[in-house]
Amino acid sequence: MRLFLAIDLPKAVKEKIYQELSSFRNDYREFNWVPFENYHITLYFFGETNKNESIDRRIKKVVFDQEGFHLYSNALDFFIRGKKMIIFLNFQRERKLEKLVEKINKEFFSDFQQEKKYLPHLTLARCRLPSKQQYFLLKKKIKQIKINISFLVKEIILFQSLLGGKKPVYKKISTISLL
Repeated sequence: MRLFLAIDLPKAVKEKIYQELSSFRNDYREFNWVPFENYHITLYFFGETNKNESIDRRIKKVVFDQEGFHLYSNALDFFIRGKKMIIFLNFQRERKLEKLVEKINKEFFSDFQQEKKYLPHLTLARCRLPSKQQYFLLKKKIKQIKINISFLVKEIILFQSLLGGKKPVYKKISTISLL
Protein backbone atom coordinates (compact mmCIF):
# COMPACT_ATOMS: atom_id res chain seq x y z
CA MET A 1 0.00 0.00 0.00
CA ARG A 2 1.16 3.50 -0.81
CA LEU A 3 0.18 5.65 2.21
CA PHE A 4 0.26 9.31 3.16
CA LEU A 5 -1.19 11.44 5.96
CA ALA A 6 -2.97 14.62 4.88
CA ILE A 7 -5.46 17.36 5.55
CA ASP A 8 -8.47 16.94 3.30
CA LEU A 9 -9.99 20.29 2.38
CA PRO A 10 -13.74 20.87 2.70
CA LYS A 11 -15.57 20.34 -0.59
CA ALA A 12 -16.71 24.01 -0.78
CA VAL A 13 -13.09 25.16 -0.41
CA LYS A 14 -11.94 22.75 -3.12
CA GLU A 15 -14.65 24.05 -5.45
CA LYS A 16 -13.71 27.69 -4.76
CA ILE A 17 -10.05 27.06 -5.57
CA TYR A 18 -11.01 25.18 -8.72
CA GLN A 19 -13.29 28.04 -9.86
CA GLU A 20 -10.69 30.71 -9.11
CA LEU A 21 -8.20 28.84 -11.32
CA SER A 22 -10.55 28.32 -14.28
CA SER A 23 -9.06 30.93 -16.64
CA PHE A 24 -5.50 29.97 -15.62
CA ARG A 25 -6.30 26.29 -16.34
CA ASN A 26 -7.75 27.28 -19.73
CA ASP A 27 -4.55 29.18 -20.58
CA TYR A 28 -2.41 26.17 -19.67
CA ARG A 29 -4.41 23.11 -20.72
CA GLU A 30 -1.22 21.17 -21.37
CA PHE A 31 -0.36 21.16 -17.65
CA ASN A 32 -1.08 18.08 -15.58
CA TRP A 33 -3.77 19.60 -13.34
CA VAL A 34 -4.69 17.90 -10.07
CA PRO A 35 -8.42 17.07 -10.06
CA PHE A 36 -10.16 19.12 -7.38
CA GLU A 37 -11.38 15.99 -5.60
CA ASN A 38 -7.69 15.14 -4.98
CA TYR A 39 -6.83 18.49 -3.37
CA HIS A 40 -5.12 17.89 -0.02
CA ILE A 41 -2.24 19.13 2.09
CA THR A 42 0.25 16.34 2.74
CA LEU A 43 1.57 16.08 6.28
CA TYR A 44 3.67 12.95 5.88
CA PHE A 45 4.39 10.51 3.06
CA PHE A 46 4.94 6.90 4.17
CA GLY A 47 5.39 5.41 0.71
CA GLU A 48 4.94 1.70 0.05
CA THR A 49 4.19 -0.17 3.26
CA ASN A 50 1.92 -2.88 4.59
CA LYS A 51 1.93 -1.44 8.14
CA ASN A 52 -1.29 0.59 7.76
CA GLU A 53 -2.85 -0.64 11.03
CA SER A 54 0.32 0.06 13.00
CA ILE A 55 0.70 3.48 11.37
CA ASP A 56 -2.93 4.34 12.15
CA ARG A 57 -2.50 3.33 15.82
CA ARG A 58 0.72 5.31 16.17
CA ILE A 59 -0.77 8.45 14.58
CA LYS A 60 -3.75 8.31 16.96
CA LYS A 61 -1.37 7.94 19.92
CA VAL A 62 0.80 10.87 18.80
CA VAL A 63 -2.04 13.31 18.05
CA PHE A 64 -4.41 12.41 20.92
CA ASP A 65 -4.05 15.92 22.43
CA GLN A 66 -3.72 17.88 19.16
CA GLU A 67 -6.08 20.83 18.86
CA GLY A 68 -7.74 21.78 15.59
CA PHE A 69 -6.63 24.95 13.84
CA HIS A 70 -7.45 27.31 10.99
CA LEU A 71 -5.46 27.49 7.76
CA TYR A 72 -5.31 30.62 5.62
CA SER A 73 -4.01 30.66 2.06
CA ASN A 74 -1.12 32.89 1.13
CA ALA A 75 -0.45 32.90 -2.60
CA LEU A 76 0.26 30.74 -5.61
CA ASP A 77 3.86 29.81 -6.08
CA PHE A 78 5.99 27.14 -7.73
CA PHE A 79 9.15 25.18 -7.30
CA ILE A 80 11.32 23.30 -9.72
CA ARG A 81 12.27 19.67 -9.19
CA GLY A 82 14.50 18.24 -11.89
CA LYS A 83 12.88 19.04 -15.24
CA LYS A 84 9.42 19.60 -13.72
CA MET A 85 7.69 22.66 -12.34
CA ILE A 86 5.15 22.20 -9.55
CA ILE A 87 2.56 24.94 -9.06
CA PHE A 88 1.01 25.13 -5.61
CA LEU A 89 -1.04 27.22 -3.20
CA ASN A 90 0.84 27.90 0.00
CA PHE A 91 -0.49 28.74 3.44
CA GLN A 92 0.38 31.08 6.27
CA ARG A 93 2.46 29.72 9.12
CA GLU A 94 0.39 28.00 11.79
CA ARG A 95 2.14 26.94 15.00
CA LYS A 96 -0.36 24.14 15.74
CA LEU A 97 0.23 22.65 12.29
CA GLU A 98 4.00 22.91 12.71
CA LYS A 99 3.81 21.14 16.10
CA LEU A 100 1.60 18.42 14.58
CA VAL A 101 4.08 17.76 11.75
CA GLU A 102 6.97 17.85 14.21
CA LYS A 103 5.31 15.17 16.40
CA ILE A 104 4.58 12.98 13.37
CA ASN A 105 8.14 13.36 12.05
CA LYS A 106 9.53 12.44 15.45
CA GLU A 107 7.30 9.35 15.71
CA PHE A 108 8.03 7.98 12.22
CA PHE A 109 11.56 9.22 11.44
CA SER A 110 13.31 5.96 12.35
CA ASP A 111 10.89 3.96 10.16
CA PHE A 112 10.56 6.19 7.13
CA GLN A 113 13.56 8.59 7.25
CA GLN A 114 11.72 11.67 5.99
CA GLU A 115 12.63 14.67 8.12
CA LYS A 116 12.86 17.86 6.10
CA LYS A 117 11.61 21.42 6.38
CA TYR A 118 7.83 21.34 6.14
CA LEU A 119 6.02 23.75 3.82
CA PRO A 120 2.22 23.40 3.96
CA HIS A 121 1.03 23.57 0.38
CA LEU A 122 -1.65 22.31 -1.97
CA THR A 123 -0.23 21.02 -5.25
CA LEU A 124 -2.35 22.25 -8.18
CA ALA A 125 -0.42 21.36 -11.32
CA ARG A 126 2.76 19.88 -12.72
CA CYS A 127 4.40 20.65 -16.04
CA ARG A 128 7.64 20.29 -17.92
CA LEU A 129 10.12 23.05 -17.28
CA PRO A 130 9.22 25.79 -19.79
CA SER A 131 11.61 27.81 -21.95
CA LYS A 132 13.14 30.89 -20.33
CA GLN A 133 10.64 33.23 -22.02
CA GLN A 134 7.66 31.01 -21.06
CA TYR A 135 9.04 30.72 -17.54
CA PHE A 136 9.03 34.48 -16.96
CA LEU A 137 5.53 34.87 -18.41
CA LEU A 138 4.24 32.00 -16.26
CA LYS A 139 5.95 33.41 -13.17
CA LYS A 140 4.26 36.79 -13.77
CA LYS A 141 0.82 35.17 -14.22
CA ILE A 142 1.20 33.05 -11.09
CA LYS A 143 2.08 36.09 -8.98
CA GLN A 144 -1.09 37.87 -10.19
CA ILE A 145 -3.48 35.14 -9.06
CA LYS A 146 -4.93 35.67 -5.60
CA ILE A 147 -6.86 32.87 -3.93
CA ASN A 148 -8.12 33.75 -0.47
CA ILE A 149 -9.45 30.77 1.42
CA SER A 150 -9.56 29.71 5.02
CA PHE A 151 -10.94 26.68 6.79
CA LEU A 152 -10.93 24.88 10.11
CA VAL A 153 -8.90 21.69 10.31
CA LYS A 154 -10.73 19.29 12.65
CA GLU A 155 -9.28 16.01 11.39
CA ILE A 156 -6.43 14.45 9.48
CA ILE A 157 -6.76 11.54 7.08
CA LEU A 158 -4.59 8.51 6.38
CA PHE A 159 -4.94 7.94 2.64
CA GLN A 160 -3.99 5.13 0.32
CA SER A 161 -2.82 6.32 -3.08
CA LEU A 162 -3.98 4.01 -5.85
CA LEU A 163 -1.88 4.47 -8.98
CA GLY A 164 -2.49 2.98 -12.37
CA GLY A 165 -5.06 5.13 -14.13
CA LYS A 166 -4.57 8.54 -15.67
CA LYS A 167 -4.84 10.21 -12.25
CA PRO A 168 -4.23 8.68 -8.81
CA VAL A 169 -7.24 7.79 -6.70
CA TYR A 170 -7.06 8.52 -2.98
CA LYS A 171 -8.89 6.14 -0.68
CA LYS A 172 -9.49 7.11 2.96
CA ILE A 173 -8.03 4.46 5.26
CA SER A 174 -8.61 6.26 8.55
CA THR A 175 -9.93 9.59 9.84
CA ILE A 176 -8.25 10.93 12.97
CA SER A 177 -10.18 13.65 14.80
CA LEU A 178 -8.44 16.59 16.45
CA LEU A 179 -9.64 18.31 19.64
